[in-house]
Amino acid sequence: MPHPVVTAALSRREREVAQLLAQGLSNREIAERLYLSERTVDNHVHHILAKLGFDSRVQVATWVARK
Repeated sequence: MPHPVVTAALSRREREVAQLLAQGLSNREIAERLYLSERTVDNHVHHILAKLGFDSRVQVATWVARK
């Protein structure tokens, strides 16, 4: 499990993306919901994975579910 200081570093938008990712939405679906480009969502997902020290979207979804 990631260190709490690291998880606090997620931006508001990254937390929104993580929540939608945990619901099983694709990057395209997240982009449509948040009125962002798919590339921007891809960048957010990359940053979320890096900040939390995870390798997969499934790990992010599990982390969100446990919060």
